Amino acid sequence: MDRRRYLTVLLLHTTLAAPAVAQTIAAPGSPESTAAPTPPPATSIAPVTDPYSPKGLPFGGFRIFPTMEIAGDNDDNVYLTETNTRGDYFARETPQILLRSDWSRHSIDIYAAGSFYQYVTLPEQDHIDWNAGGDGRLDIYQGMALSGTGSYSVEHLANSSPDQPTSAKTPTKFSLVQSGATFSYNPYHFGFYLGGTFDRYVYDPNHLVDGTFSSNADRNEDAYSAYAKASYEVSPGYAAFVQANENLAHYDLTLDRSGLDRDNMGYSGNAGVDMLITNLIHGQAFVGYLYQRYKAPFKDVPGLNFGANVDWAVTPLWTLHFIASRSLNGTTLATASAEDDKSFQVSADYLFRSNITLSGGASYLDATFDGSTRVDRYITPRLSAIYHLNPWLGIELTDTYQIRDSSVSGQGFSDNIVMVGLKFQE
Repeated sequence: MDRRRYLTVLLLHTTLAAPAVAQTIAAPGSPESTAAPTPPPATSIAPVTDPYSPKGLPFGGFRIFPTMEIAGDNDDNVYLTETNTRGDYFARETPQILLRSDWSRHSIDIYAAGSFYQYVTLPEQDHIDWNAGGDGRLDIYQGMALSGTGSYSVEHLANSSPDQPTSAKTPTKFSLVQSGATFSYNPYHFGFYLGGTFDRYVYDPNHLVDGTFSSNADRNEDAYSAYAKASYEVSPGYAAFVQANENLAHYDLTLDRSGLDRDNMGYSGNAGVDMLITNLIHGQAFVGYLYQRYKAPFKDVPGLNFGANVDWAVTPLWTLHFIASRSLNGTTLATASAEDDKSFQVSADYLFRSNITLSGGASYLDATFDGSTRVDRYITPRLSAIYHLNPWLGIELTDTYQIRDSSVSGQGFSDNIVMVGLKFQE
């Protein structure tokens, strides 16, 4: 496949991305977002000849990629509290399977994954996150394609989320349906994309420490978005683009727990560049403007929009990653229009030996609750090492530290999770 073909695929995938598997470190904030589609999470640039990359099993015109991770973790602040912290050990099993087409035209991926958590002394924190879905591309004509994606996932709110009640006994479960479609047309050096997404969020009631339950029916919502994108390949490996996005969030209940109507809508316009320079640099970066309109008494949110997701193979041994984004997420805080998240992440991978990879990085998140005085700031450094015993088995050691500084008294915390795990792959 030539460079232009790769660039077309990159443009499409950064516009319509599949959901990520649940993370082991608790992510702050609310899961629902009214922001435009952003680039997918950065991944390492693995050479095609990497002897430790998964090869998959042949299955007709497909390849099957099964993996299993088994890990033991120590978390020194499970409830993510500022005082009276409680630590615990927990086990985590993460099976995944991917069925990927191996065709010269068209493509389809079907996947399923789960994360099973079992705590030693805090069994009320046990939970299961899982997702299943697929995405595909129909090549209609040379340079013309129709792509689609769909998934269903069951996840849990992080204990660090301001929307998780401090009196909650167990993590609050929610389900998410995601779907999207994009039509793309790439004549010569140009690219045109038109698409939309639909997300459906449904929250279970909160299970409180006194044995009662509190409803989350006012958080159930439908989220819609539509976007149009035009690009031009200014030079081999570079494509400049402009993109317009519109979104709408509609809640099942007219009024929330505070007697307020949280339906909202907005738009954004972005300009940026998609990059695919051989196997050295690939990703996307953009800047723009967004405006989200809320119903009174909530304040509208205007301002700068931005996003980036860039991988750079500096040398055969070093790979750098940079991610940045801004997103507006729903919240239950009475006076806040949204949780306005601005995040930045830098990380690096070092191939210490052919079968040993060392990684390190840090992220910064500014979570401002527009319309309220609350501002949370998170700093999360992370170190990891992966030792491949052979192409099918690896050992991973990870240390993740997280600090939250909050403008609300008593809402700051620090947390450290150390993980040792085995990963089986084919």
